[in-house]
Amino acid sequence: MSWKKNVPVEEDFNDFINHFSCSLLSYARYAITSADRRNILNTLFLGKSHAVASRLEEVLDYYNAKNNSKWAAFRENTSTIKTLTDVSYITLHLRSTSPQYKLLSGIDLFLKETDKVLEKLAKSLKTSFKDITKNASRNELKECSVIDKKNLHYIEFPEGRLESDLKRREVTNPEKVIVNLATSYLNLASESVLLIDLEKQRTGKYSELIPNIYNESRIRLLENKFHNLQSLYDTYISNTDSEDMDQDLLLIRGHASIVFHLLEASTSLIHYYERHIMSLSGKDTKIYKPPVSDKEILGIIFDYYLNYASQFLSAGVKLSRQVISKYAEEGDLQVSVPSYRGFHVRPSTLVAKIVQHYGSKVSLVLGDETYDASKPMDLFRVNEKINAEKRRNLAFSICNLHSVHDPECNENFEKGLKEIFHELLEENKIINYSTEFSLPDLSQINEETLGEFANRAIAYLLAQGKIDLRTDLKVSFKGDKRVLHDLQVLAENGYGEDCYGNNIVLPEELSYLSR
Repeated sequence: MSWKKNVPVEEDFNDFINHFSCSLLSYARYAITSADRRNILNTLFLGKSHAVASRLEEVLDYYNAKNNSKWAAFRENTSTIKTLTDVSYITLHLRSTSPQYKLLSGIDLFLKETDKVLEKLAKSLKTSFKDITKNASRNELKECSVIDKKNLHYIEFPEGRLESDLKRREVTNPEKVIVNLATSYLNLASESVLLIDLEKQRTGKYSELIPNIYNESRIRLLENKFHNLQSLYDTYISNTDSEDMDQDLLLIRGHASIVFHLLEASTSLIHYYERHIMSLSGKDTKIYKPPVSDKEILGIIFDYYLNYASQFLSAGVKLSRQVISKYAEEGDLQVSVPSYRGFHVRPSTLVAKIVQHYGSKVSLVLGDETYDASKPMDLFRVNEKINAEKRRNLAFSICNLHSVHDPECNENFEKGLKEIFHELLEENKIINYSTEFSLPDLSQINEETLGEFANRAIAYLLAQGKIDLRTDLKVSFKGDKRVLHDLQVLAENGYGEDCYGNNIVLPEELSYLSR
């Protein structure tokens, strides 16, 4: 075979490409002439077509076909078939495996929607196969002379499953393994902001969402995380006595698996949309016309794949929380309140993050009031009770001060307030945050005592954020012992700040809080 430098001789190049394309062209002819959709949408045909198209695309890209006027359209057809066979294969897998899990109350609707999507994919595939045969004929490519079409037909799968008769692996402390799996699912769910916020985004035009919010890179990253979670299950839980202990484990695995496959298909379609359809891709519509419109492919991506990924994700969250509530060991922890302004933004956020990390129900208890420790806004309310208690304790302390009973101070409230404040500072009852501190200029109210006047002045300074009141007040956390352990570490480290509100570095075991 003779070659020009960097430019293949056309006839020789056609013969060379035909080695890689003839099988795909034969599969294309088979698909075009087949009346039964199942002969296209079956794993044998899709798997072989995808493998051949993938290899052919690699060869065409090596020879710069996508930038050649003669071969660009053929290369686009090949890429389209590669994508559609891959997505169809994944969707068929979803269709066959999802019924074995009791995943969603609306599983029947999901299966109906899956069938509709498969119908659209089959139609687009047929169009792509027709297009590639036209371009192949124009480039003088031929089908393979011999191909075994019997191995492409749809095969009815037998009912049932093989018996599990191998010995199960034993797991030490299976309850811990189960809770850790459920916690891992909840942690990943909390990171899946793209899916959590999907419903808000679907109100706008889908074309505006790609690539600014949803793009191949972001969805692929999320896809890989769910794949890792599925692998975690298969490595440490599959075929163990833990599976026999709780059937909910398989359901959690099922949710993670289906979300993974839905994201896997989404990644392929978004890649295809960004690279081959989106106006920014710069494709010449005269050379190549996609077999599916941009509106239709966006609808498939957002209304089916990402929408159901979001729904299955949410259903798995509920299931994981139920599992944790069954096995989490309950405990009680008593810790001091944060020294700087109590449960303000930073301590409340860190406490809530720890609780959310484990997915357990944990409550903060102060007096006869109970608060949800997973919600920062709920924890902010604790400060109302803390500050009220601080003021009560301070009022009692003021009553016992020397200055309050000094006749001279009672004659001059301004002098008395200064003396009271100095005594409180000396007894370490007050923290002064202001470098340029001055007592408030308040008017005395009729029949007001010096103690009452001092309490009012200090309440004013407290509200202004210039001072705080020291307290040995404690709160209780009740719930999962794993959470309580980390909350204790957090409390021992000042809830992430010193007594003046400056940020401090937390220990390594709480490093997940910075993610």
